[in-house]
Amino acid sequence: MIYLMRHGETVWNAEQRLQGRQDTPLTAKGVAQAQAFGRALATELPDPHACRLIASPLGRAWQTAVLAVTGMGRNPSDIELEPRLVEHAFGAWEGLNQADLKRDHAEALAARLADKWNVPATDGESYAMVADRVGAWLAEQDEAEILVVICHGVIARVMRGLYAGMDRDVLMQLPEPQDRIFKLSGGGIEEIQA
Repeated sequence: MIYLMRHGETVWNAEQRLQGRQDTPLTAKGVAQAQAFGRALATELPDPHACRLIASPLGRAWQTAVLAVTGMGRNPSDIELEPRLVEHAFGAWEGLNQADLKRDHAEALAARLADKWNVPATDGESYAMVADRVGAWLAEQDEAEILVVICHGVIARVMRGLYAGMDRDVLMQLPEPQDRIFKLSGGGIEEIQA
């Protein structure tokens, strides 16, 4: 069973910039979202001390994880960092907003939008590349074990889609909320408001 969430809102999220592997700190709203995850998990989990805590090593996920696990009554030293759960690499597009992309990378953006599964961002990853590493990680997990996973928007989208066996076109359209916990269990997905 996996309790999956995206990190809290960051400065670049608020500015609607592609973040990818770049890091910006959580906003006040993002801190509040991370704290809400901790409160929700403390209530939702049968025993908050009997689960594995896993986070992407990127700063925004780590910051969210520390706030959430502290709210669950756990020690941040219990968090395992998993490099395969780092965000989708947007390469040369990181830090840009949609207007920047359309102006400076119009041709590459058009190719990407025509086939997001196979076409990577300039110097970045495609969805297929992300699905390979997330799928490999997911296949190693024991369904009987309870995991709390704090990662990123595209990673959480791909993980939910792979877990539920969704068509890739459906998977790529899944929302990326920063105030929800997704419980992956028995092949199904339950959405929990934090």
